[in-house]
Amino acid sequence: METRISYEKLVNDELNEEANLNKNLSSKMKEKYEKKAKKYKVSENLIIARVARKTINYIEKNTVNFPNKYSVLKSRIIESCYDILKYIYRANVFQEISDKKEIVVNIQMLNFYLNEALNKELISYKKFESYTRHLLELDNMVRSWFKYETSK
Repeated sequence: METRISYEKLVNDELNEEANLNKNLSSKMKEKYEKKAKKYKVSENLIIARVARKTINYIEKNTVNFPNKYSVLKSRIIESCYDILKYIYRANVFQEISDKKEIVVNIQMLNFYLNEALNKELISYKKFESYTRHLLELDNMVRSWFKYETSK
């Protein structure tokens, strides 16, 4: 009986040591991650990128339930969303007008894809209006940004 208790105690002690070691490692890894995140957090301050990410999450969450028959349309919608975000980051870094034009083109294409999803009754009219409102807000922000850059 004593050997069993001492064996259980030994196993528990080893598990506790391992847990403490994991905590120390995870805290070191967390610090390392936070340093890297701080270094690359410039894009978090970009309001247009924040709005685009919010729109992407909203659209992506609601397109998950598309039937497999329309997988191409679904992938094009999601691809357009991420292209918009990519060109927002590119336009911010490189300050090129062509990137801002690509954002507007991708917003229009996304609007077309969502209109097709509405016509095929994959989304409701209410959802379509909501998506369009988000895209219109994003489009207005990009066009204002474009005007500001050209007026400099």
